Parts: sequence; structure tokens; C-alpha cells
Amino acid sequence: MQSPANSGSERTLVSSQRQIGRTKSGIHIIFDVGMNNGDDSAHYLSKGYQVVAIEANPILVERACARFQKEIAAGQIVIECVGIVDQPGKIPFWINDERDVFSSFDRARASRNRMKCHPIEIECVTFDTLLKKYGVPYYLKLDAEGAEPYCLKHLHSVSLPEYVSVEAEKLEYLFLLWQLGYRQFKIADQMRHNSSFPDFKNVTIFSRSAKRVCWYADRFKNRFSRVRFARGCSGPFGDETSGTWQTFEEVAFNWLHLHFGHYRHGSLNRFSWYDFHAKASPTPTDTARVISHPGRTHFGLENGFGWHRVSNPGKEIL
Repeated sequence: MQSPANSGSERTLVSSQRQIGRTKSGIHIIFDVGMNNGDDSAHYLSKGYQVVAIEANPILVERACARFQKEIAAGQIVIECVGIVDQPGKIPFWINDERDVFSSFDRARASRNRMKCHPIEIECVTFDTLLKKYGVPYYLKLDAEGAEPYCLKHLHSVSLPEYVSVEAEKLEYLFLLWQLGYRQFKIADQMRHNSSFPDFKNVTIFSRSAKRVCWYADRFKNRFSRVRFARGCSGPFGDETSGTWQTFEEVAFNWLHLHFGHYRHGSLNRFSWYDFHAKASPTPTDTARVISHPGRTHFGLENGFGWHRVSNPGKEIL
């Protein structure tokens, strides 16, 4: 399913594609994989980007086509109603009846916390199909409830997006980004997009208590105040994200402490949830400090220390 209004804008994007992440006119292209309600796409459009939004839920696509009717007609956004998997075809997709953001090809994901869900058949493609159609984006946002590896494995080190973000559900996602050639990373707190508080560490009782109080204050603000980034948004990307770019080891250190419950170490908040962000290096990077003897993952890419067995189920608490 795809809105007829998309046909013209789709031709505009395809015909003008020239270099990585840019149209002929020099406008950056963003892939919003897992568009959901369209708030992220709206943010990208407001900043002057062109958007290719991918969403498997036809109900959400229909709403987005109505919301972005003018932008679709102007060629600023294309909305693709498809799922992304490893093999093309029609596949059951589980719609979460209570929180559509949790809809997934995985029934267990879609029915988390005993939520009701129902299946529908949707058309699916491989991610390289979209890359061939629209080109490599400037920024790739991945929030696809389990389809992230199918996107990452189709990227190539010779033509990477400048920026990528992916939900920090598994450490394997971070390693896949490293394997592709990314060397600058961040782990972004999804509750702090609108925060004005300092980000306290976990080293003392005072700092942990302050972090907890700030978390509740941010949660209240996100729920009941008019904020720049609505609840559930992926938020800013690239150099607009807070903090400095870090190494693979620094981000992995923080993630592993959170995952294994060592809450008095690192700087992450156990009550929040996180995204990995990656930035492409402009020049070849010295990898001496990064793992040099990886193993192989079940996605056919390299991994280290069996981290594909380490997962972090979603901790979204809104």
C-alpha cells in the first residue's frame, strides 16, 4: 500500500539522487525506518531535509499520508508502506492494539506485557531495494522493532550514511556499526531530549539520587508540557545530540553495566531507555584500540566475545 500522492515525490527523489545522502539540489535525504506516528519525519522536514519514511503498519501510513499531504505533493517526503526483512514477500505483521509503537513481525515483541495484538499480511522488501531506489541517506534512523539487523547488513563501508541511530536493545547493533566502519559513537538517553538538568553520574549516593529525581521531573515534563520532542520521538541526531562522541569501548562499557545491573557504575539510568548513535569518520581511523579478533554472528557479520547472545529487552517506561 502506498498513497497515490507519493508517486510524484518518489520520482523527484529518485531522479535527483546524485551523491551519498544528497539530492541534485544539495538537500540531504533522511531514511525514517519505523516512522510510527510521523513525529520524527515532521522534525526532519521542519529542518529542511527530504524524507523517505518506511512504515509497515498500513493504519499509521494512512494517517501519515493525510498529515503530510502537502509535503508529499511538494516532493519533500515519500512514505513506503512496506516491511523490511531478509527475504521479500508477504509476511504476517503483528499489530499491537494498545500501543502501535510496539507492532512487530515478532509476535512476542508485539504482545509484550500481555498487550493485545492481531496479525495482518503485509508486503516486505529487503533494505537494499530501498537503497537502490532512493540512494544512501545522509542519516538513517532505525526503530523497526527487530528489523534493524536486516537494514544494517545491507550497508557498505564504501558508501555509509553520515549518521545512524538504532535502539540500544542489543550490544550486537553497536558491534555491527563498528564492523561497517563507524568509529564515533554515543548512547543517547531517550528521556532527556527536552531536559535542562545536568546528566549526573552513578558514582555516589547523591548523584544517583539526583539522577532519579531529574528522571521523574523529565518524565512529568514530557507527559504534560509542550516540548520540542514529543513522547516516543527519536529526538535529535548527529552533532545535535548531547555529549561528545565516544569510542566503541566507552559506549559498550556503559551499556554492559546497565544490562548486567551494575547501576553504581557508568552514567546510564536504569529507569530510562537508549539509542546508539554513530558518526562516519571523515578519514581512516586507527582501530588499534578496538577489538581485533571478532567471531561471526548469526546475521553473517563479525562479532566479538559472543555479544550476539547479550540482549537488552526494551525498557521504555512512559
